[in-house]
Amino acid sequence: MTRDKALVQIEEMDRQLVMLEHIGSVLSWDQEIAASKKGLDERASQMGWISSQAHELACGEQMGEALSALGADRQHPEGSGADDFEKALIRIRFRAWDKNRSMSTELVRKISETASRAHDHWVEARNQNDWDVFKPDLQEVLELAKEKAECYKREGSSLYDGLLDDFEEGMKASQVTTLFASIKPRLVDLVQKLSEKQVDDSFLRMDYPVDKQEAFAKLVLDDMGFDFSRGSRAVSVHPFTSTLGCDDIRITTRYTDPSVMDSFSSTVHEGGHALYEMGASWGRQKGTSISNGASFGMHESQSRLWENMIGKNENFWIHYYPMFKEIFPSQTDGISLDRFVKAINKVEPGCIRVNADEVGYSLHIMLRFELEQDMFSGKISLDDLPSAWNEKSREMLGIVPKTFAEGVLQDVHWSSGDFGYFPTYALGNLYGAQIWERMRSEMDVDALLKRGKLGEIGSFLDTHVYKKGSLYKSSDLLGQVTGKPLDATIFSRYLEDKFSCLFGC
Repeated sequence: MTRDKALVQIEEMDRQLVMLEHIGSVLSWDQEIAASKKGLDERASQMGWISSQAHELACGEQMGEALSALGADRQHPEGSGADDFEKALIRIRFRAWDKNRSMSTELVRKISETASRAHDHWVEARNQNDWDVFKPDLQEVLELAKEKAECYKREGSSLYDGLLDDFEEGMKASQVTTLFASIKPRLVDLVQKLSEKQVDDSFLRMDYPVDKQEAFAKLVLDDMGFDFSRGSRAVSVHPFTSTLGCDDIRITTRYTDPSVMDSFSSTVHEGGHALYEMGASWGRQKGTSISNGASFGMHESQSRLWENMIGKNENFWIHYYPMFKEIFPSQTDGISLDRFVKAINKVEPGCIRVNADEVGYSLHIMLRFELEQDMFSGKISLDDLPSAWNEKSREMLGIVPKTFAEGVLQDVHWSSGDFGYFPTYALGNLYGAQIWERMRSEMDVDALLKRGKLGEIGSFLDTHVYKKGSLYKSSDLLGQVTGKPLDATIFSRYLEDKFSCLFGC
C-alpha cells in the first residue's frame, strides 16, 4: 500500500469513527434529557452496538495495515506524516489502535451496556440516598475497568496509568501525584484561612426567576462568542457539554442549586467547553478526531478559566453587575459591587464538588484521585468506600458528608467507568492558570473585562488553543502557548494573589 493511499484510508476511517461518536452522543443526550425509564435496556444495547462498531473499525485489520504503511509505531507514533495535520491524525489513530486492539469487541460492548444501565441505577441510588442500590453496579463497572486496564498495561506503567492516559495522553499517576503534592498543603491551608472570613452571601440564595437567569446567562454566552447557530442549551441533572455534530454543540445547566451563582457558573463553565469544540471544528480538521481538545485536562482548563478567572473576576462584574442588578433589582437591593464580588468568591468548605469554591475545588479532585488508586490497588473495598470518602473529606476539607448523596454518590463518572477522568479536572486548573498568566502578559485583560470585551479574550484563546484542536499533545500545546512546562505552583500563586487582594489574607 502506498503512503498516499494509506493516508486517504486513515482519514476516511477516522471520519467514520467521528460520525459514530456523534451518533453515540445523540443517544447519550437523549438518555440524559428525555428517554423513558423503560427504554433503558434497548438504549443500552444501542450504545453497546455503536461502541462495538467503532472498536472494530478503529482496531481492525485495515486500520493496522494503513498505519503500518505509514510507518507508525510506539517509537514513532506520527509515522511519515508530512505536516501537523497528518502527524496528528496518524498519532491519534495509532494510539487508539495500539491501546485497544487487545480488547475484544465483546468486552467493549459489555462495558458500554453495563455503563448505560449503571447510570440509571446511580440516579436512583442518589435520589434514594441508598449506597446499596448502586454498589453492585459499581462493582461490575470496576471489574470491567480493571479488565480494560489490563489490556492497556505496558511495561513500567501501573494499571491505573492506562486509564489516565485515555483522558490525558502521556500522563502517569506518579506525575499527577507529584503535581498535586506540590500544592495540596497550600490549598488546605488557604481553605482554612479563608473559610474563617465572615462573608454574607445570603442574597445569592434568594428566589431568582429561572427565565431571568437564562436571559442573563445567554447575554454573557453571546459576549463570550458562543454561536447559537451551532449550539444550544438545555437543563439536566448534571451540567455537561455534548458534541452531537460538528455544528451541533450543546450545553446544559441546572437550576436546583441553592445559589444563583451555581447555575450561572455552570453555564459559563460549559460555555468554555463549547467554545473549544466550536473553535477546533474548522477547515480540514472538521469532522476528524483533531476537531477536539488536546486532552480532557486542556479542555477543562478552558471551562475553568472562563468560569473562575473571568466569571468571578471583579473586573468582569464592573461591566456586568449593573445589568445583573437591572434584571434582579429586589435581590440585589443595597448590595454593592464589592460585597457582590466577595460573596461570589466566598470560600466555604462544602461537600458538593460542582458547587465548590475556586480554592477548594482541586481538593475535591485529589480526594477522588486518591480513592480511585486505592480501589484499583485493592487497598479499599466498595463496602468501605463511603467511609473512606468521608474520612478524606474531613482531612482535606474539614467537613464530613451527612448523606451518601452528598458524598460517594454525588458524581456520575464512576457509573460510566470513567476511572482516570477526575484528575483532569484539577489538571485543568493548572493548565488554565498558566495560560491565564501568559495571556495577561500579552494583553490588558483587566481593561478588556471592564469594558465587557470578552470576544477579544476569546479570540486570543481561539488562536492559541481552540483552533489547534488536538494537533498536539497537551504538554506540547502548553509549551507552545506559555513557553514553559506545566508548573502547578503557578495555580497556587494565582489563588494566593487573588484572594489576598479580595480578603487580605
